[in-house]
Amino acid sequence: MNAVILESQGVMSYQEVPTPEPAPGHVRLRVEAASICGSDIKRFVSGHRMYPLILGHECSGTIDAVGVGVSADKVGAHAAVVPVVPCFECEPCHRGHYSACHSYSFIGSRQSGGFADYVELPLRNALIVPDELPFDHVALIEPSTVARHMLALADFQAGETAVVLGAGSIGLMIVQWLRILGASLIICTDISDDNLAVAHRLGAHMTLNPLRDDVVAAVRDLTGEGVDISLEAAGVPQTLLQTVSLTRPRGKVICGGNQPLNQTLPLAFIEDMMRRELTIIGCFMSYSAPFPGHEWTETVTALLDGSLDMDTMISHHFNLAQAPEVFARIGAHELVHRKIMLHPAGTVQ
Repeated sequence: MNAVILESQGVMSYQEVPTPEPAPGHVRLRVEAASICGSDIKRFVSGHRMYPLILGHECSGTIDAVGVGVSADKVGAHAAVVPVVPCFECEPCHRGHYSACHSYSFIGSRQSGGFADYVELPLRNALIVPDELPFDHVALIEPSTVARHMLALADFQAGETAVVLGAGSIGLMIVQWLRILGASLIICTDISDDNLAVAHRLGAHMTLNPLRDDVVAAVRDLTGEGVDISLEAAGVPQTLLQTVSLTRPRGKVICGGNQPLNQTLPLAFIEDMMRRELTIIGCFMSYSAPFPGHEWTETVTALLDGSLDMDTMISHHFNLAQAPEVFARIGAHELVHRKIMLHPAGTVQ
């Protein structure tokens, strides 16, 4: 088969590699669509723990082969990749906290992923979906589940108010889930007017650009003391600091953006959080019991009823063979994009 190989930091190639055969209890997925995640870009630009590696965890396809112990009637089923592979034996797994598994693997990060013609994975990591769903939409189930998980951690209730900091892929998915779940006010911030226009199209009632808008003043004008929930999806220290001032006393801050590890926050952040008695909750991945979780089944339901708009999330389609060039352009800041879909030969829609 053909696959995109991350060979080292900033070095990626498209080459022929052995086609995997499914192990016992596993299936092989013929990839139809794979989306580029921000974490894939980070691994390309900044480096990764292991090489060579086939990246890609936001992907969909058709089961074309099964291993021993898997019913042959699974062949032909359409599925999304559920990328975390927990041990199901440790205490966090027994609690249903699969992202905290002591020895998890991860498709596209710790083992071969979906930037290839085929990907091999355990049966329970193949979320079988109705055939009527487009493969592009199915490939975006995983980022949707992250957004849904953030709102589950916040115990979000219909009628609450929220601000979403960052209108990248996860931020835009959060905006959509806030709309679907009945938020009374959705505010979205970003430094890109193009991203904010998309956020408005997907359901944000107000958009703010901190390069020209006083975000805190605008939110306070609308809400008085601040929103019920702030959701940090930018991974920027400045936005994380801002969440305290944007959130009402005894409100909640959900941290979903990956912050730079070489920066620090002033302790005034803790002081201000204490004075407002805020609850700050971290989010890592998107799973709950029973595996993979309600986040996944609810996303499928939202795709079927049309409430999740995946077409607006997608800005580009490329053949899989073009991936090295696409990553190089992204790394050089030459390609402005939202979700980019990669398609193995013969599957571009």
